Amino acid sequence: MQQAVLLDGPVDLGALDDFLASDRAPDECMQLSQLDGFLAGIAVGPRPIMPSVWLPIVWRDDAPAFEDLQQANEILGIMMRRYNEIIRLADDSPGAYHPVFTVDEAGAVDPSDWAVGFIEAMALCQDDWEPLLTDLVAGSLIEPIMLIASTTDRANLHLDEDERLPRSEMNLLLAEAGPMLSLCVSGIRRYFQTPKKPPARPRKRNAKRR
Repeated sequence: MQQAVLLDGPVDLGALDDFLASDRAPDECMQLSQLDGFLAGIAVGPRPIMPSVWLPIVWRDDAPAFEDLQQANEILGIMMRRYNEIIRLADDSPGAYHPVFTVDEAGAVDPSDWAVGFIEAMALCQDDWEPLLTDLVAGSLIEPIMLIASTTDRANLHLDEDERLPRSEMNLLLAEAGPMLSLCVSGIRRYFQTPKKPPARPRKRNAKRR
């Protein structure tokens, strides 16, 4: 009897982290921080994207070697529950969602993996993100993510000098990345969930009588 993927229940990020770092996961697959940013970008983005579309990107088009169907459902279930959790937290209140960052052996926190994952999620439906990117006010929600992603070559983002922050401001952004990106995620979710008013039609002028 085929087991179902559980969409409700605890989100065991530790178990997911262990699997992604194990020999059973593809060598080049996303690690936990990048995956969390990727799921956040999909969860709060402009339209739903099916797991059949984004899962191959997580695995880098290579198949994980699950022990059995139970493990496969467990790992996929954790991803889906984290996806649902991000939506719920983003809707609850600004700052409720806490992004997962990479921490090195010295205890230094690096948010760039998370930001790279978010940028990869945007690439899945780039045209649909365009209204946010071109919005003079709401567009500021994506700027911290792009700035942080640009600190690594893996994002393939090449910012001009006038688009970069001074070193002192960039260091402050990196130090405050957790709360900042959390607010960005909630704001982006709200932007795409808020119905947009259709553009006003130009009024027709009455023909002048001669």
